[in-house]
Amino acid sequence: MNIDYQVLLTPIFLTLNVKLLQLKQLSEYCSIRLSFSTTLLAILFLTFTGFVAPSVHAASLLFRSNFGSGVSLESPTNFYPNGSGTGAWQYITGTDKETGYNWPITAIGADFSGVQLITVDPVTPSTIGNYITNEIRSVAGPHGKPINELSQNVKIKGAVGQGGSQAPLLIQRPWTIGDVNDLYITYWFKYPVDLAEKLDSMVSSGNWRTQFEFKTGGYNNTVSGDYRIVTNVLKGTDGELYWMTKADNQANGPWSKADYWREENHVVPVPVGKWFKFEVYWHRSSGSDGRFWVAVNGNEIVDNHGPNMGVYNLPITRIMVNNAYSGGYAAVESHSTGLEIWTSYPCGWGMSCYNYDVSAPSIPASLKLGMSKYTSSAKVSLTWAASSDDVAVAGYYIYRNGTKIGVATSTGFNDSLSGGALGIVYSYTVKAFDAAGNLSAASNAASTVY
Repeated sequence: MNIDYQVLLTPIFLTLNVKLLQLKQLSEYCSIRLSFSTTLLAILFLTFTGFVAPSVHAASLLFRSNFGSGVSLESPTNFYPNGSGTGAWQYITGTDKETGYNWPITAIGADFSGVQLITVDPVTPSTIGNYITNEIRSVAGPHGKPINELSQNVKIKGAVGQGGSQAPLLIQRPWTIGDVNDLYITYWFKYPVDLAEKLDSMVSSGNWRTQFEFKTGGYNNTVSGDYRIVTNVLKGTDGELYWMTKADNQANGPWSKADYWREENHVVPVPVGKWFKFEVYWHRSSGSDGRFWVAVNGNEIVDNHGPNMGVYNLPITRIMVNNAYSGGYAAVESHSTGLEIWTSYPCGWGMSCYNYDVSAPSIPASLKLGMSKYTSSAKVSLTWAASSDDVAVAGYYIYRNGTKIGVATSTGFNDSLSGGALGIVYSYTVKAFDAAGNLSAASNAASTVY
């Protein structure tokens, strides 16, 4: 952020003069004995903290994945109930070689991360593909470059007006470990170009499509919860798409429906046929400091302040990052990539990260190398000083003789050499990258001979 401090300080010192005069008058009236220097320091502190220094809310990156090389979808498993019911689970596994993070997600205490498959009819391993198919595939990404996406496709869902089948990208966690009080999630998403045609506002409950949802759980030590927040796309009677977010008690609990709040946004467009940046943040509280915030392409679609706990204060157990789920016509499609999970707002308190981070991290410094030689192989250990970034460093790419060989999320990396001819020189460099894909210049080179 560029600030003209000369312009900024002029009104501040005018304010100082006024405050000093007021304080002097008050001192004479009340016989207050304060030294001028103490008073000046106090006013400087109050003024600068009030006018210049905003509150700092540090955020830590918990997880990041582009569904890159090394990540795969397992075959559907754990069909329920008793192997022949209306659904199954599909794990995502492997190390994302673009980001260095591993699936399944372990952040926030998750015990499942993948796609939950829920079908309108009973299915088996041989028939579930007729209802839902998911795949990781290479496509043109948000910036036109090739990238992997998670493609979800619900092909048989039930009649219009009926939700039926669905395929949420789900992060599930046990209720016994407590709540997720603060979390920021972002990803790139794309709807099919014919989304509006697949929603029918003339049929009761036929005009909605889910984008994001979380639910609580743990009531009587079961999956039942007492609170939900959901963001949907709706189609109005005028044929236009708009955003709707609401909080209610519909988290599979045994009670009658109760809505707590609802907000519609008819201003921010619902993009179709193109990638858009989706961001969501929440702070859970039973008081006025609770918050649920969502932005699309940097434009805020909801910012609800106030209580966001259920009657029983149950913890969040299910986060549906996105969900191929609709009351409209099949097929219901989801396309997503660039998933990030942070402890809070990464780009500044209450700020969107859309097109925010355009600066590359600093160059990794002081790259050092150590080698351990064995009979037919060697291990090279690399360490370096951490880079810095205006938002956060997401990781480091490792290069051997100019070719990228790995990625690290810390300031160390081990490489194995085997089968090469003796006397070969191996030169290593490191580049830092951030979550927006900005890449630093290369570090100093560290070399060794095998």
